[in-house]
Amino acid sequence: MDDIPSITTEAEADAYLHDLAHRRTKLEKLLTLLDSPGHAGSGATPSTVVHEDGTARLLRIQPEAAPNQAGAPVLFISAPVSRYFVLDLLPGRSFVGHVAAAGFDVYLLDFGDPDTPTRFADLDYYVNGLIRRAVRQISARTGSDSIAIVGYCLGGTLSLLYSALYPEKVSRLALLTTTVDGDVKGGIPWIAHCLGVEGESYDNPRLVPSSTVKSWFEMLAPGTNSLAGRTSDLWNRLDQPVDRLRDVQTMATWVDDAVPASGRLLAELYRKFGPGRNGIRRGTATVADREIDLSRLTMPVLSVSAAKDAIAPPEGVDVITELIPHAHVVRLPGGHVGIVAGRTADRLWSITTTFLSTGEAADVA
Repeated sequence: MDDIPSITTEAEADAYLHDLAHRRTKLEKLLTLLDSPGHAGSGATPSTVVHEDGTARLLRIQPEAAPNQAGAPVLFISAPVSRYFVLDLLPGRSFVGHVAAAGFDVYLLDFGDPDTPTRFADLDYYVNGLIRRAVRQISARTGSDSIAIVGYCLGGTLSLLYSALYPEKVSRLALLTTTVDGDVKGGIPWIAHCLGVEGESYDNPRLVPSSTVKSWFEMLAPGTNSLAGRTSDLWNRLDQPVDRLRDVQTMATWVDDAVPASGRLLAELYRKFGPGRNGIRRGTATVADREIDLSRLTMPVLSVSAAKDAIAPPEGVDVITELIPHAHVVRLPGGHVGIVAGRTADRLWSITTTFLSTGEAADVA
């Protein structure tokens, strides 16, 4: 056969057999991975739905290891363009489960599966609507006048806007990979800019298909969503232990499980926060008819960036200290998803738990 090398010595034969054994081991690992289910298809930690609001649900996280949670209430908010359970990915690999096990009364906002009317959802709908009503529900259940909020990615942007409008309702604010400088290259507004289009239509919005949303992230981080990129990356990793490869598979299945997005929200983000607009950093941002004044944020604020983040580049995240001088800024090694749900995510979890307890951001090496 043409693909069998010419073997003339015993050493060459041994090397060839070793290479065949190595390839067989890699293929066996690949078959094991293909049989793995990936993520659980929903949050991994036991939870209870305590409030429903259109397609959105407010979940109370209740890990079996911490049935009697009596600590301060914490609301986690992820991006409405991706599945919420990146914050609750696997048993033992759950950000919200870790914080709940530390004694906090943890809630998680699931924006759900957008339907056709969701195409009209804008910042007002998310900030003054869904998030404000979720906070009211938590306050009513717990008797707390204010709660801690942890926002991830675009969920961090929504959390920042809410906190500026209702600072008396927020006791702690943690922003994870949240861009505040729209002139730094990266993020969906920049993709619209690079394509030479005005983003989505505000007046006649569509429900943006999940395949389109994924294609934008592929443009920001080439190889992360394409079949060819995934296949090449997986083959190159097959020398790693199976449990680590399962982590790669799990992350990939979460990325693939995208949701459609509100065209009006994307149009508004581009108009207000995109390159050349940069409303958050310039102090011109509004929600509905209300101006966003970040000087009202007197509560402890934590901002965490990821050094290898292509979705929210750290240069566009860390400048938050120009807007909120007392903010604690931490930059962690890793990427956009890895610092939240990867193998070293417990570093971020520990930093966040300390911040929620003390208002300080002691880094954990």
